[in-house]
Amino acid sequence: MSFVITIGRENGSGGKYIGEELSKKLNIKLYDKELLKKVADDNNINIDLLEETDEKQKKSFWYTMAMASMAYTDSVNSLTELPTNEQFFLKTAKAIEELYETESCVIIGRCANSILKNKENILNVFVYSSDENFKVQRKVKFADLTERQATKLIKKIDKERASYYNYYTDGKWGSKEEYDLCIDTSRIGVDNAVNLIIECARLKKLI
Repeated sequence: MSFVITIGRENGSGGKYIGEELSKKLNIKLYDKELLKKVADDNNINIDLLEETDEKQKKSFWYTMAMASMAYTDSVNSLTELPTNEQFFLKTAKAIEELYETESCVIIGRCANSILKNKENILNVFVYSSDENFKVQRKVKFADLTERQATKLIKKIDKERASYYNYYTDGKWGSKEEYDLCIDTSRIGVDNAVNLIIECARLKKLI
């Protein structure tokens, strides 16, 4: 039986690394940027356009109209009447649902936990850090940034991710009610977080 682990994450908290390690240890595919490539390939979309809008949202009024009229359908006539961001989100949501139906995998971000809400065999995880310096130092180390650059980038990306999630779902990004497991990597470490997620997957009888 297939299963999906979704990972929401604060920038710099180690979410991508955790996803990569889960993919290796559980021998399942990881979809992060790979999800964008799938959407681009399946829909003949320039991947640069997807990356420009990836987990970013500036507007606030299209969600109700989009969800009411589309309900995640793939009607070409209706879809092309929507703004580009909404078209891309609906195509991404469709791709996530297809992955759920066809294979076990780890999906990072893109509102996957909300898109797969109430589905069986799902473990929804949010990775964060209560210590801002922990995130900053990870960015300094792995992204070759200064502390000032890292601090600015973390705030910018987290603001974009929160705006994107809050816009496209009926929940709040990072709220404990949205996830099965919330992990503070500054307290337990990223490798321990990987082991904790695997143990939680066992407890839920996913693996």
